[in-house]
Amino acid sequence: MLDKIIDIISKRANVATGEIGPDTNILDLDIDSLDVINIIMDVEYAFSVHFEDEQIIDIRTPRDIEGLILKYFN
Repeated sequence: MLDKIIDIISKRANVATGEIGPDTNILDLDIDSLDVINIIMDVEYAFSVHFEDEQIIDIRTPRDIEGLILKYFN
């Protein structure tokens, strides 16, 4: 799951997957807020989930996204 999340971020941020780790701060990838929204939408589509706005505010890393997905299914 984490690899797929990193792949999504990599494509949107135009950064090699090897440069993104589980704890990489997404905002450090030199992307704008629209890119972050697109990453979230891509993740929601890929995993068939929907995050609430208040959940999205706390997302900083791929591991944060993974945690939200896991909460969604529990």
